[in-house]
Amino acid sequence: MTDVGIIEDSDIYRKLQQHLDKMPVGFPSVKSGADIRLLKHLFTPEEAKVAMLLKFGWDRDLESLEIIYERAKDTGISLKELGSILDRMASKGSISCKKEEGKKYYGNALLAIGMFEFQVNRLTKEFIKDFQDYYIQGFLPEAFRVRAAQLRTIPVEKSIEPEHNVSNYDNITKVLESSEGPFAIMNCVCRQVKDILEDPCKATDRREVCMASGMMAQATIDLGRGREITKEQAFEILKKNQEEGLVLQPDNSQIFSFVCSCCSCCCENLSNYLLLPNPADVVVANYFAEVDSDLCTGCGTCVEICPMKAIKLKDDLSLIKKKRCIGCGNCAAKCPSEAIRMIKKDRQFTPYPSMDKLFDRVMQRKIRVNEQSNK
Repeated sequence: MTDVGIIEDSDIYRKLQQHLDKMPVGFPSVKSGADIRLLKHLFTPEEAKVAMLLKFGWDRDLESLEIIYERAKDTGISLKELGSILDRMASKGSISCKKEEGKKYYGNALLAIGMFEFQVNRLTKEFIKDFQDYYIQGFLPEAFRVRAAQLRTIPVEKSIEPEHNVSNYDNITKVLESSEGPFAIMNCVCRQVKDILEDPCKATDRREVCMASGMMAQATIDLGRGREITKEQAFEILKKNQEEGLVLQPDNSQIFSFVCSCCSCCCENLSNYLLLPNPADVVVANYFAEVDSDLCTGCGTCVEICPMKAIKLKDDLSLIKKKRCIGCGNCAAKCPSEAIRMIKKDRQFTPYPSMDKLFDRVMQRKIRVNEQSNK
């Protein structure tokens, strides 16, 4: 473990970048310096030194103050001071934190899903500029490199209602029913970004559309990033999200912890996937849309609502490019002539048992990728 007591402030942000780069989805350096600029938004020099004492943690690997202090003894910091700094970092969204049976646990967070989302209600234009620069230059290439799919896309319920044998993991009602709570609703940080940049969301006027459950919900409530809601309220919000054509993206886990309701005009992921020639190649989804040409009237409703521009009209009929379809089901749900249906892919994906298991797998893959690149 690095001796944080002797690191000069001028070096600490580079040392922190290198430390965070060891996480499953790392924090690689970029030539523009956006990596260091972004870290300076999130950590003071003192906080950066403390962050270097932390391990990456989602749930299972978060550590207590006492365990972290064992690594901090040689720095001269007291247990009380360390606890105060960790609480401050958690409050400002630079690290992860949870409370369990009255005891707090801490760990470093990924940039996304993590530090970026934790900046909800705290955003500035300066942070947004550096985040977006770094996201494109550093984080997104790293996520593609290690194939870290933290989110998956599931169809809106109306698009698969008539179908039998729908996996519980692809049915948002079943996903929500599986959680005992608590539940929290929060503002969408991506739409807040667009509001600050004076380019508001074109899909919805609402901002409280992102939902958390369980441990993540409790942290959201405790840290003031959102408010607690009942399971019944959660169902109502998700129903409205689907009616407005938002894309449902829950965590890639069998233990439901959050679901984003996204659009390609705001979502940092979808807006960048939209630029790819084949978005279906990078999105985890079990369905794709198919048009029945005998029923299609060429009204264009599906063309307008498709978040990936996967549909076009040709000879007054809708045509879907399968490689652009991410299986959100909005076209099928909105088609007035019921000419579109959702088709299961031949290869069905089952979410990981937990997000901790997902990150274990990503870390194993990252080690292999690094070993191959070093040969």
